[in-house]
Amino acid sequence: MATQRRNDSAQDSQTTSSSEPAEEARVSGQSSEAGDSAGAAASAAAAAGAQTETQASDSAAADDGARAAATDAAASGPAGEAEAEAQAEEGQPDPRDAEIDSLKQQLLRLQADFDNFRRRTRQEREELQLFATRKLLGELLPIADNFDRALSAFTPEADLETVRAGVEMVQRQLLNLLQSYDVTQMETVGQPFDPNVHEAVMQEPAGDREAGIVVEEFQKGYRIGDRVLRPAMVKVTV
Repeated sequence: MATQRRNDSAQDSQTTSSSEPAEEARVSGQSSEAGDSAGAAASAAAAAGAQTETQASDSAAADDGARAAATDAAASGPAGEAEAEAQAEEGQPDPRDAEIDSLKQQLLRLQADFDNFRRRTRQEREELQLFATRKLLGELLPIADNFDRALSAFTPEADLETVRAGVEMVQRQLLNLLQSYDVTQMETVGQPFDPNVHEAVMQEPAGDREAGIVVEEFQKGYRIGDRVLRPAMVKVTV
């Protein structure tokens, strides 16, 4: 009986001894699993934190970029908006370019028309001057012919009164021609001296006459219309 109890005790000891390593192994496995789970959780938490920090950094950078863009737009004003619109529409034709080209073409046409007008006006003026000169010279030629006839009439046998009458006729012809061009002689003798129409070349004491009066004419003066063509050369009392 005592032997049987000893055997049972030994078996119990063996059983207890054999079960202890198994229990220790189970507890160790559970601890290892718990450690692995804790490590995985810590790694996931760290990754989530890093992702959150990255998102926050990206959001802050986007906010900074938006503020910088707003600052640039405010600083540039309408020009900046126009440039932004141009950049936004890059690659599409701007209707304002067509308007600018049209205005340039109109300006070029106006400049060409003005150059043509100026050239035509200058040519017409030159032709008018030439025509007026030719017309006047053509009308002077008969007078020159009459002067030649008057000079040829001066012979020893010629009647001086007849020659004089011929010369006076040529003079009237010349004066009539000048008058047809609105050229008239000035009346000077007995008129008050006027420096605008008279050129005083001599003076004489007034005596009992009024001073500043034209008393003699040395060369006739002429007007063309209301303008002085040539002042008269006169003697004036002082």
